[in-house]
Amino acid sequence: MLLALFLIDLAAGFVLFLPLVGRRNAGVKFYRLIFVIGATLALLAAAAHFLAHRRDLAAYDAIVVALTVVVFLVLRYPKRLIFRGSVTLLGAAYLFAAVAGYDAAVRPSSVIWSIAGALASIGILGSVNLAMTLGHWYLVVRGMSIDPLKRLSMATLYATLAKVAVVVAALIAGGVFREVAIRQGIFFWMRAGWGLAGPLLLFPMVWGTVKIRSTMAATGILYVDVVAVVIGEVLGAWLSSMMHWPL
Repeated sequence: MLLALFLIDLAAGFVLFLPLVGRRNAGVKFYRLIFVIGATLALLAAAAHFLAHRRDLAAYDAIVVALTVVVFLVLRYPKRLIFRGSVTLLGAAYLFAAVAGYDAAVRPSSVIWSIAGALASIGILGSVNLAMTLGHWYLVVRGMSIDPLKRLSMATLYATLAKVAVVVAALIAGGVFREVAIRQGIFFWMRAGWGLAGPLLLFPMVWGTVKIRSTMAATGILYVDVVAVVIGEVLGAWLSSMMHWPL
């Protein structure tokens, strides 16, 4: 369940943050790459849910894959209703699948916490991984505007702050700080250090290299950022499933 949750959150983040890149900036090939990555991750999530005997969740993931195929086929018609309608449905399907997966894996006290936890995870995973992928794309498309990478860098900062806010709110509302910070101390503080403090500390370096258009340096720092976020989110999902709060 936790593996499937990680995969669907990551897939949703890749696709939902694409508008910050802009098709005119990166080109249709970059969009195709992201849709393929998203569909692959969703397909793996469906397999993980199926093996966990959650066929309902596997079906939601499969719907995401099917809609991605439709969007991929109509990608050449960006101004037509068939593209706009299908990509809107795809975004909604990703959100629904992610929230449903989070609710099933964490089983919090309220669906509101599932929504908050899923959106926060999608935000931090999607923004930093898409930023790192876009950093590599600058080697393919020479002279591309630096604005998309700036927007994604800022999105990573805002997503991290939102994740911090959700975790702090959950610790206070659930009254589980002592339980988590002491009994599960090593895992919680690793989660907080890598997954929450790490991206905040790395942001000034990322932003500094992006401002001077040093995309290779920015991509290298974003590699570290991705590792920190992934470690943090994996530990956070495990703690969340134990405490039933979005940690």
